[in-house]
Amino acid sequence: MKVLFTNDAPLIKYGMAAGFSQAGHQVKIMYGPEEQLWGIEPEDQVKRLSTALEDYRPDLVFTEGHPRIEPSAICETVKKFGIPHFYWAIEDPVCTDLTIATYAPRVDYIFTTTVECIPKYNKIGQKAEVLLFGCNHEFHRFVGINQEYQYDLVLVASNYSSRYEEAEWFVMPLVRSGYKIKIWGIWWDDATRPVNLLKYPHVYGGILPYEMLPVVYSSAKIVLGMNCDDSSKTQTSMRPYEVLACGGGLYVGHYTKAQEYLFKDMIYQPRNTSETLTTVRRILAKTDAERKAQAKRGQLFVYQNHSYAARARQILEAYNKIVR
Repeated sequence: MKVLFTNDAPLIKYGMAAGFSQAGHQVKIMYGPEEQLWGIEPEDQVKRLSTALEDYRPDLVFTEGHPRIEPSAICETVKKFGIPHFYWAIEDPVCTDLTIATYAPRVDYIFTTTVECIPKYNKIGQKAEVLLFGCNHEFHRFVGINQEYQYDLVLVASNYSSRYEEAEWFVMPLVRSGYKIKIWGIWWDDATRPVNLLKYPHVYGGILPYEMLPVVYSSAKIVLGMNCDDSSKTQTSMRPYEVLACGGGLYVGHYTKAQEYLFKDMIYQPRNTSETLTTVRRILAKTDAERKAQAKRGQLFVYQNHSYAARARQILEAYNKIVR
């Protein structure tokens, strides 16, 4: 089977496309200055996509999220070629209304990270099912400890306005406690935001290339996690899957129902500042051997239950239903 991905995000390159390859299928990603669809005019997007469809002749086209491509142009182009087009709504539940207004009416099948959004898609006559994030054992793996990134705590997450509250009670007390901590992501140095790191410039690391995640997660003792939603049973960020898969730092994220449902005792989930500080102290008091054994258990769990090769097989099951 041949799959064309319309976006070159790390989630695709190191995640879903890799999963299809590992499952024995051919993949092509719209990538590079000659092919990428984002950042150019809609008519040029149509030309580039049409060329890729003509040359590659895929069996399936896969689009995720809300990249800077024109939904109507892309979807209508795929439809003209008569190729099934699947969409993965990775920003649900925050952007569900946007998906319903753009991609949902124009594609053949919807995947969502949020089970609670399925009735909304069904209401407009669209088939939908849950497709979770995952990990790629060839990329998300333990790569050894790099002294440059050997922190007590690390966080790789942007300072979104939707999680100021969590940043204030969960992240900032750890920053103020004087731990050896590093934070990467956009907007942490933005003076207009009520929560920022301007008083702690040594903590802020700027933007971390995605390719560095395994190094950072392998080297730190604790990896912090933040989520935009705490109401869903299934929606989380990509972070817990990736952190556990790297088998290095132990994952500590503020409590959400989805993380509890999906990862249970593989992760730590404090509910307030006091629990956060206590949890961190207890983890740092463990020996290196104890943390390593615990990390190995979490790594095996996600490799067995949440691989992108398994996600690819799930997508193919939906494809076979659509084709039949």
